[in-house]
Amino acid sequence: MAKLSRQEVDSLCSFVDERIRQQGCDHTHRFSREWAALKSFGWDELLDLLEQYGGHCDCEVFLNLPEEIEVEWVETATEPTRPNLWRLPVNFNASSDDNFNLLIFCDAKLGRNTHALDGEILVPAPRGAKPRKGIRKSVHFFLGCSSGMPAEVGVVAECDGVSAEVFARRVADSGIEELSSFTYREASFVLSKISALKPGMPVGTNFMSVFGASQAHEELRIHRVVICD
Repeated sequence: MAKLSRQEVDSLCSFVDERIRQQGCDHTHRFSREWAALKSFGWDELLDLLEQYGGHCDCEVFLNLPEEIEVEWVETATEPTRPNLWRLPVNFNASSDDNFNLLIFCDAKLGRNTHALDGEILVPAPRGAKPRKGIRKSVHFFLGCSSGMPAEVGVVAECDGVSAEVFARRVADSGIEELSSFTYREASFVLSKISALKPGMPVGTNFMSVFGASQAHEELRIHRVVICD
């Protein structure tokens, strides 16, 4: 269970405040992460703790962490029932440090009910999302991270290395309502699926039934598609 003493809270807030004054906040946790490394504090545990207290980036850490009290993780009634909208496996282990260099982009030339903007980043729509324009009922779809519009097919392409945390923040802060609950866990899961594919490959997405020892469950897939001229 993550916990920060009063002295650690003061140290973290002072450290983050000084860095923000010098360099500004880029709406990530880069200064909080730097402090954690200096103090040998487990980053994933600290990130969960900070976000529970409203510290979703460095400036929010400074503004929202309670002053002069010990801060610790509090189990809440809502945490276990958080909707698993991207159908992550229960035992999926993610780290906010996970780094990736492949993403899925919209390519208008692919057709296939491509309503997203040409060149924008795509992520699989969460389970239950309704497309804003026509998509075949037999398939699932991606959402454009700028437009919020659907696309049945995207293309894998290389990008500058991006961490799960930074990508999740970019997606969740896009203003697209369906993507607002996209966290580093969803980011790590989706990006790990993409990393197994080849650049230039056209891909689609769906939810596949997986049969385990005790019961069946759904799991997100990103798969190759064949484009016929």
